[in-house]
Amino acid sequence: MYFEERYNFKNISIEILKTIIGSFIMAFGISLFLLPNELSSGGISGIATITYYLFNIPMGKMILIINIPLFLFSFYKIGKLFFIKSVIGTVTLSFFIDMLDNYKPLTNDKFLACIYGGIIIGLRNSNCIKVKFFNRRDRLN
Repeated sequence: MYFEERYNFKNISIEILKTIIGSFIMAFGISLFLLPNELSSGGISGIATITYYLFNIPMGKMILIINIPLFLFSFYKIGKLFFIKSVIGTVTLSFFIDMLDNYKPLTNDKFLACIYGGIIIGLRNSNCIKVKFFNRRDRLN
């Protein structure tokens, strides 16, 4: 019963929409606050930021390149649905970062950019954690 409820078209569509919205929020924080002020976030986005400044490779494309081995691993070890959602999230994040990179930064003060960018990325991450928490809680009932 749980499997059928969780993996219907409506639930998958809502999860994908949340993933796309989260990608946009993260891209907004990175492209308009962190990247123009030469600040780096953590993880693969941070590595892509470093390569952006060292080798002038667009950050969105570098995120895709670095994630290819992770996509292959997730497809074989975790599952097809996780793989599809990961690809959608990463591709939309890369697209939004490259798209928003053309806009003027919202602040040139590194301290304010660090605070605002961190808050925006944190809001995106807290939304993902909240969704996972409630999904887990509903499953236990």
